Amino acid sequence: MKKGNIEKYSTIDRSKLNEEFYFQSLIEEAYHHNMLTNSDIESIQYGCLELLAYKTEKYNSGDSSSIPVEVAEDIMKSNLYTIGIWLKSFPYTDDAIKELKTVNMHDLYNRGRKRIATKINAAKHIFMLTLKNKINTDNYTYNSTVVDGIKGFFKLYNPDFEAHKIHITADYPLCNQIKNLVGIEFIEKYLQSIYYENMFCKFFSPNDIQYLLCGYEEDYSDLIFNIFQQVLTTAIGCELIHADVTTLNITKTQLELLHTVLINKSNVEINHLILNASKNLYFNLNLTNISLQKYIESCLPSIIHAVCFSVKENSLNRIFIVKKYPEHNSLMQFSFGEKMDNELYRKIIDEIIHCRYLSDKLSIIRNKIHSLSDIEDLLLDAELNENEIMAVLSTLDIIEIAALSKHHPYKPEVEAIEYSKSEIKLQSCLYKYILSQNPIKQEEIKQLIKQITTIH
Repeated sequence: MKKGNIEKYSTIDRSKLNEEFYFQSLIEEAYHHNMLTNSDIESIQYGCLELLAYKTEKYNSGDSSSIPVEVAEDIMKSNLYTIGIWLKSFPYTDDAIKELKTVNMHDLYNRGRKRIATKINAAKHIFMLTLKNKINTDNYTYNSTVVDGIKGFFKLYNPDFEAHKIHITADYPLCNQIKNLVGIEFIEKYLQSIYYENMFCKFFSPNDIQYLLCGYEEDYSDLIFNIFQQVLTTAIGCELIHADVTTLNITKTQLELLHTVLINKSNVEINHLILNASKNLYFNLNLTNISLQKYIESCLPSIIHAVCFSVKENSLNRIFIVKKYPEHNSLMQFSFGEKMDNELYRKIIDEIIHCRYLSDKLSIIRNKIHSLSDIEDLLLDAELNENEIMAVLSTLDIIEIAALSKHHPYKPEVEAIEYSKSEIKLQSCLYKYILSQNPIKQEEIKQLIKQITTIH
């Protein structure tokens, strides 16, 4: 950037800083470049300790008694993360160092905290947009993460003492994975990526996407994979053989033609072909959104790598999918109902966690929880043991058990590695609960699981 004839430049290369631990890495680089003295470092350390003492007292609601070391460490990490959020707002690292040397830690923290509040509001806005352009799919991981997981983040996120945490696993993978971001920065970036992925998929009919995914794996609802990547790759494949891209339809004959087109090409030539195909894709779909184009371009390297590898291995059918049209046997829809206000939900969860007796927990649930959506969240968030979960399940109707089981199918240990501990516990409890019923009721539940389509 130029001001008059002077080009402003930073001593520290911004790209070398750790995005997750920005504050710490900025200090290390500044010290390495003699921009901070030993006296400056001592002053910063003392300021951080003062801030920790202040935040610890706030955590204890004014009580000066000690807190566990683990909690203090988390509060310190949260403080440094929050200050780092503010320092990231400076386009030039030299200006960030000047801010660090002239402003006390409390003020830096407060400025970072305000910026986090802005990011939370921005993330909530993106989340609402994401829900509006959500892909219509039966894939469990997509629905549980993009809808329930993100809602769980906003329920549980504590920017005052755990700003660096997200409290959810974000199991649904992006086409272009996020690296070195945590807390609200990760969620904001994750939602932006999902929004663009959804936006692209909206160029195609839900049925065409469903048939494509069935071609990928007929029982795709239980798989963990990125839907957008399959759609984009197939669309590029259609462009490469000049097929109608809007239908996402590559026949077996066309797949052989695609193999003929690519088999004798070098990796450089394949790279060039796919880049050109993506440009044609924008034109044929009338895709004019620049941000979406940039997101697609960020995803192309992994697709190009996969295509080059599959050409060598003679396995293009694993990259470019041929549609499959399975019979539809869903006979009914079941709604999980509306979720309660986030703040009220957190209070109820805290109340349940601190209850000593199961009877009291069940009473709270019976009197204050009125939708299966909140029951589902509670079973994952309230730190219930197996006996307590089984007791809650025993209060539900058979169709509610079937709906929960549809969302949380039991997975063998080798397949359950991608799930959180609470999800694995719920899967196991549902499985055991169904097995505890008489054979007739077991079969009835199993049939309902096959027949219902759930709505969140």
